Amino acid sequence: MGRRRKATYSAAAHHHDHLKLFQILGYYGGNGDLELAAYMLQNANALEKIVIDPRAQLDKAIKATKDFSENNEEAARSSARLRLPPLLPQGVELVIL
Repeated sequence: MGRRRKATYSAAAHHHDHLKLFQILGYYGGNGDLELAAYMLQNANALEKIVIDPRAQLDKAIKATKDFSENNEEAARSSARLRLPPLLPQGVELVIL
């Protein structure tokens, strides 16, 4: 039996005309993270900078081993470096911590 695809939802477009900085803490690099970033990049007209911070993953109630956490963080960074630049509007700075 094949893998079942999750339903995707479309958020109503609401322009955030005054938002200049957007941060995603605990970024894992999954489709949900990418969809959130894409939504903000499309709807925050005054956006100057988007900050991706996978380090907040360590704050989970159930902590993983240090090596496992560092691998997750690096995978999230790699995903952000690969998937986000094509979505960036001109003049928006991408910072990956």
